Amino acid sequence: MCPLYVAGLIGLGDRKSVQPMAARAEGIPYDRLHHFIAAGIWDEAPLQRALLGEADRLVGGMDTILVVDDPSTSSG
Repeated sequence: MCPLYVAGLIGLGDRKSVQPMAARAEGIPYDRLHHFIAAGIWDEAPLQRALLGEADRLVGGMDTILVVDDPSTSSG
């Protein structure tokens, strides 16, 4: 259900609540999508590991330091 839910959030349509998203997704009953969101019972650790790994890959690895600076506040 997660890919369908995310597709509903980023897909077409003005309303992003569960009922309109279920109506736009063919073959997905509202109750099933609502239960997925409302129950919220899943192990988030595998997703967190995947996201951390991807962030490390994009930034440069474990030994890399990322500095985020707002240039509008710099004095130089």
